[in-house]
Amino acid sequence: MKKNLLSFLLLLIALPAYALPGSSWLELGPGGRAAALGEAVTASVEGATSTYWNPAAMNSDARTIEIMQNNWWVEGGSSQFIAGSIPVSNRLVLGASALHVGIGNIDLRDRPSASPIGTFDARNFALGGSFAYRLVGQLRAGATVRYLSESIYVDHANGWSLDLGLLHQGLLEGSLDLGATIRHLGRIEALRQTEYSLPTTVSAGGVYRLGSFGIAKPSLMVEAGKVVDHDPTARAGLEVGLFEYLSVRGGYQSGIEGRSFTAGFGLRYEQWRFDYGYTPFRDDLGAAQRFSAGVVW
Repeated sequence: MKKNLLSFLLLLIALPAYALPGSSWLELGPGGRAAALGEAVTASVEGATSTYWNPAAMNSDARTIEIMQNNWWVEGGSSQFIAGSIPVSNRLVLGASALHVGIGNIDLRDRPSASPIGTFDARNFALGGSFAYRLVGQLRAGATVRYLSESIYVDHANGWSLDLGLLHQGLLEGSLDLGATIRHLGRIEALRQTEYSLPTTVSAGGVYRLGSFGIAKPSLMVEAGKVVDHDPTARAGLEVGLFEYLSVRGGYQSGIEGRSFTAGFGLRYEQWRFDYGYTPFRDDLGAAQRFSAGVVW
């Protein structure tokens, strides 16, 4: 069993995350749009996934609901996300979210053997509550508090985390938005007497709208980030809106082992939206695909 647990831990390290198991699943962020843009969305996140990427960006003009399915290269690995937000005044927005990350049917052995004696699952959950508050003008602040639950085989741990975010929109005559976040403050209990720290992450970036070129409306996103005890990272994304209902997207991630270019698209019809993001991994590790759908009303 120890051998299989070690194999599972190594698989998590190989996933698009930064910290040791016990917390790395928190960095498997939601949303097809975010995936397509290389996750350079601290200042440009839209919809209910704001509860994860930057709570200050929750929509203050409409209610939103969004769901996501994320399939990994690891056989049997997936994550699901559902979130919603609702404005309660012209200054305050409230939100709620749930994230599940899991790998099922992992081979169980009690000694080196070609044949397992059974299988086990690894399941992680995060339940969160969020708020965004307009401070002055178009400057907003937000926060998300989560309850964390992690289970591997018969071991279980609970914890909590806190995200803080700022967003300033409408700079340079509406062309520029700037955002910053601190995510995954908090702690989680020891799992089988082993302590793990959360992947506390600081990020800051912006989105610049380049104007209209016929039917095309491009926007450029750039940001930098730093996970505690890890090297800095840089991300960039380009989104081109076409015909008001189609967006094509691409991104690039630097400083994250196994990742580089990303791609995807988005569709919108009235209040409905669908987003797809594709993240290939280097070294023959396959790819991850994120599908998300939402409604705004």
